[in-house]
Amino acid sequence: MRISTSQIYDINVSNINKQQLDVVQLQRQLSTGKRVVNPSDDPVAAARALEVSQASAQTAMHLDAQGSANDLLSMLDSKLASLSELFTYVRERAIQGGTSTINQDDRNAIAADMEAQFNNLLSIANTTDANGEYLFSGFKGDVQAFTGDLSGVTYQGDQGQRSVRVSNSRNIPVSLNGEEVLMRIQTTGSSFNPQASLGNSGTATIASNGVVGTYAGGQYGIRFTSATTYNIYDRAADPAMTGTPMVAGAAYTAGSAINLPPAPAAAEIQITINGTPATGDSFLMNPGSGTTDAFSILSDFISNLRTGGTGPAYFASIQDTMSLADNAMENLLRLRAQVGSEQIELDSLGNVAQDLQVQYADRTDRLVGLDYASAISDFQLQQTYLEASRTTFVKSTNMNLFSFLT
Repeated sequence: MRISTSQIYDINVSNINKQQLDVVQLQRQLSTGKRVVNPSDDPVAAARALEVSQASAQTAMHLDAQGSANDLLSMLDSKLASLSELFTYVRERAIQGGTSTINQDDRNAIAADMEAQFNNLLSIANTTDANGEYLFSGFKGDVQAFTGDLSGVTYQGDQGQRSVRVSNSRNIPVSLNGEEVLMRIQTTGSSFNPQASLGNSGTATIASNGVVGTYAGGQYGIRFTSATTYNIYDRAADPAMTGTPMVAGAAYTAGSAINLPPAPAAAEIQITINGTPATGDSFLMNPGSGTTDAFSILSDFISNLRTGGTGPAYFASIQDTMSLADNAMENLLRLRAQVGSEQIELDSLGNVAQDLQVQYADRTDRLVGLDYASAISDFQLQQTYLEASRTTFVKSTNMNLFSFLT
């Protein structure tokens, strides 16, 4: 077969172009570190790599969300710890306030200190996070959680709990509503709430209380008509205890249980009173709502310090303050444990996400990654091919009759 000069040129140029294209492709692979530079290089691998890349990007978003959630939970735990420290201090001051050796000036000084702690409590309760949202206002992040003063504090948030999506199937709560944190502190008596009136002047105090049967929520009052007799009133019908009593002139013996309601009705509760009452001293039994709020604990403590006097009722109020402070700390401890468990879960999810990222990177490398040793060898070999093509092209273009003419 005869081959024309133009065919020789076309064939050699085509070969050189192909060799140059292969060299450029290998150069691109070496510079990018990828075997599949364009989807056309390996459509199947490119498609699978895209799926892995999307999954990796989603996991990276979850890792960012986990970091944000962990920051919010750390802040929440810090504020709960501050509240626990505050109530620990309140309890310590209550112990000081209950010391019989201090005078009214000392109690006023403690009250002034507690007023500062009340303001500190209100400040912590209205903490905002890095986004400017109130930490304890539930879903109403833009609404101040608590407003008020010593005369009363109102919660303005809701019972919601903000959360952050930290995985495909998990939303982590990153806030607590103020209702749960500060407005539902368990009272001393969860079924009923016995209280000595602050005006009592005798030495009688409530020694113990217990439920007999099922408490039905009645409101009763005991007023001593002398050191040895008392009346029982139905305070639901006679709140001021000025009408006809349910029982009049009952004999009082210190340490003996008093049934409420009195016979012939079946007793719901029993109250044991010790000490010697003064005429007119009274004890009130109210249905226990079961809860109070943290602000009332401090405001009542302050009020009792300033106006409670030094009688048994005052010391009973101090005992109530210490018990309520303990209950507040127990509630905060429970919430801190809840926050801590969420932080542990976040750590676990973070470890899983990081392991997934390693797996995704390995999978992507196996799909489109480059074997540098093999690619460098191929590049050098391809350069040899290209050089050989150029050399043979030069020689082949000199193969004509004119080269042999002298």
